[in-house]
Parts: sequence; structure tokens; C-alpha cells
Amino acid sequence: MKNAIRALLFGASGLVALPAAAANLVQNPDFNTDLEGWTVTEGDGNISLDDTTGSPAAPSMQVKADGTDTDTSASSSCMPVDDSTNVDLQANIRGTAGFAIATIATFSDADCTTALSAIASEAFPATGEWATYSMSDVTLPDGAQSARIVLTASMGASTDHGDTHFDHIEFGPAGTALGTVNVNQEGLSGTWYNPATSGQGMQFTFSPDDSNPGEGNVFGAWYTYDVVASAATSSQRWYSVQSELQGDAQSATLRIYRNTDGNFDAPPVTSAEQVGIGVLTFDTCDTGEFAYVMDDGRASTIPLRRLLPNVNCVTTGQPTNPTSDYGYTGTWYQQATGGQGMLIEVNPSDANVFVGWYSYAANGEGQGASGQRWFSAQAPYTVGDRVLPLTIYTSTGGAFDTGGGVSTTPVGTATLTFTSCTDGTFDYAFTSGEMSGMSGSIPLTRLGSVPQSCGAINN
Repeated sequence: MKNAIRALLFGASGLVALPAAAANLVQNPDFNTDLEGWTVTEGDGNISLDDTTGSPAAPSMQVKADGTDTDTSASSSCMPVDDSTNVDLQANIRGTAGFAIATIATFSDADCTTALSAIASEAFPATGEWATYSMSDVTLPDGAQSARIVLTASMGASTDHGDTHFDHIEFGPAGTALGTVNVNQEGLSGTWYNPATSGQGMQFTFSPDDSNPGEGNVFGAWYTYDVVASAATSSQRWYSVQSELQGDAQSATLRIYRNTDGNFDAPPVTSAEQVGIGVLTFDTCDTGEFAYVMDDGRASTIPLRRLLPNVNCVTTGQPTNPTSDYGYTGTWYQQATGGQGMLIEVNPSDANVFVGWYSYAANGEGQGASGQRWFSAQAPYTVGDRVLPLTIYTSTGGAFDTGGGVSTTPVGTATLTFTSCTDGTFDYAFTSGEMSGMSGSIPLTRLGSVPQSCGAINN
């Protein structure tokens, strides 16, 4: 029997509870609240907030050993630890002079008073470029009850004062603080959402071998709303995100883009304007997080859960990507109306199809962001079918990255037909809402390479 349809876009109804997403213990890890939680604990240099550089985005903390001492260290607030649990540490580092060191300082009491031992990284020479340093599965000394992260700029053996920027500091129990799943794999493609903000969410297409073996990319769509809640469809907002992928990458730094001034299912082709940056990580095949910073100052971290079951993702080892309907999952569009399109997930594990459709108002050209529109289309299906009837929904009433207020209603019907791994059609007819009476047929072409899991499917 076909599974019951999920009536709410990115809704939690009917989903099995999943493990908690990344558990970073560091207060103010991206320095979004100035230097709160960080203090100078060694040396007579200084620390400051630098809002011109950072990784994945500004601001960052600049530590300078520019006094009489060779080293200056900034320490995090005190964090509880358990000596029976190993830990992970990760930090983004950019040195411009001297050396940088990242240390886990441990203590035998709960308030970081009685020192035990310090677990230090190697000394990193200044290169002027951002790089990520990590220590994984670190064993804490017996009796450890608390810890601080200590970030040091050192003169070292050079004659230059130490000068280092630090950003995106992650620390916690091994396997929970960092994105430990290889993001360069097809199996992470699909639909993701935050249960606390049901009614908005994200979709991703991961293409691990898009240009060469091991060199790929990720493309995604972020369906959300204006910062002020409204029942009007003009409050809908969507963004696209994309990044290159290399090897066994543990995270993806995504550029966030906005397209405006298009028309629903009609030219012109619109251009993408970068409006932010984010970092996407996954701690399991079913949970992850998206940390973003927008150019207008909005910044936060969204915990993500998979909407439909995992099909091909693996936490370790090489993905096998067996042939299945999942191979039709991906990004599809019509070249003549570039700047709008669909991300489609065909999930044979529970026999459901979910389509995110990012577009514009019928006369959205010249309306700016208020002319953006997005829909979802979804339905259960029979595994093996290539002609898939769907119900189209619209969602309104939400506010950007905020829970509550969303109303999702059916507004039409559609038929999604796949004629090959690279081509298809989407026939739609709106029966209510803003687009009532409109109908058409969109020829679809896959954007990017054909997934391994689609290569041997008979059409």
C-alpha cells in the first residue's frame, strides 16, 4: 500500500525521531556576538573582532602577540567534559605572521580552576590563507571534568609578532561536534528541514564526479519567507546555494544567491546575485546543520533533518549507489527560463516523490524579491513508475528562519514524466490560489551530471 502523503511542506508528521544534530559546546564559535565568551589568558598582546575577514564568513577573532611576550592566547568559556568520552576539535585558521596553535586545556574540576594537561596542535606557520585544522577522537586525561579551547598567536622562532585570525571553532564529544560524513557523495541529495521551522526547508543535489572523479559540486534551493510574516504570497523567498566539492570533504562552503525579476514559466532568464555564505555539514546520513551569514547581517545555524528516508548515503567507506528510482533525484530546469527550476526527490525507500519548485509571480519581472514564488508538489507513487501524478501546494504565513504561522494548501495538480535520466516533462494545472486557471507543460533537462544510481535504469 502506498504511504500516506505528507500534507505539510517539510513537516514532521509521520517521521521517526532522529538523533540530535551537531553538539558544539563552544560559546560564540563564529564570533557573531562580538568576543563574548573569549578572553586573553596568556601574554600581553591583544584580541579583537575583525569584521572584514572570516571563514566561512566575517567576522573572526584576531589574536596578536604584539607585546613583550612571544605568545598571546585567547581562551573560550569553560565547558563540561567527561573523561570517559573522547572529543573532536576543529578551527579555521589564517595566520599573517608567526605561528598559530590550537589547544584543548583540561581541568580536574567543573569550573576550569585546577589544570590537568593541555592537548596542543602542531604549530601552524602563517600563510595568509584560511585553512581548517582538526583533531578527532582525542582521549582526555583521567579525571577531566571541564575544558577550555585556547587559541594562540606566537612569534615562535621568527622575528615577527604573531598575528592570527580564528573562526568557526567546534568542540564536543567525538562524532557529535563536527560534520563527520563525507559530503562528496550522491546519497546526501534530497529534502532537508528544521522541525522547529516546519513549513520551510532546503533541498540539495550532490554530484560527486561532476567534472572528474572525486571532483564534484553541490547545488541547492532554500525555501523560506521574508523576515516579516505575512499571509501574502509576495512574502515567499527562495535562494539557491552551490559549492565545489573535493575528495573526502567533511563540509561544503556554500555561496548563497538570490534571483529576482523573472516571470512564472516564462522568460527572461534571470541572473544570480550572491547575498551570503554558509557552511553545510552532516554528522550522520540523516542529520546535519547549515550555518549561514547573509550580507544584511542575518546569521544563524539551522539544524537539518532528512524529510524522506536515507537511500544511498554512507557514514564510512565508499558509496555503492545501487541502481534505483533514486537516480532521478536531482536538479531539473528548462533552459529558456533559466533562473527558475525544480529540485526533485524520488525516494523508493518509502515510495514518495517530493518536488520543490522555485519560480516567480506571473508578472514578477520588476518586482524584486517580492516577485519570487515557490511551490511544493508531492505524492506517493508506485516504485518503478516513470509517470508520477502529484498535488501542488503553496505555503504562506512564515517568517525567515522562524517557527510557526505557516499555512500549506493544495492549489493544483501535476504529472511528472521521466523519459530518460536526463529528460522529462512537468505538466501542471492550477485550480486555486494566485495562479488559478494557469496550466502548461515544462520540458525538463537535468542540471549537472547523471547520478551513478540512474545510469542503468531501463526507461
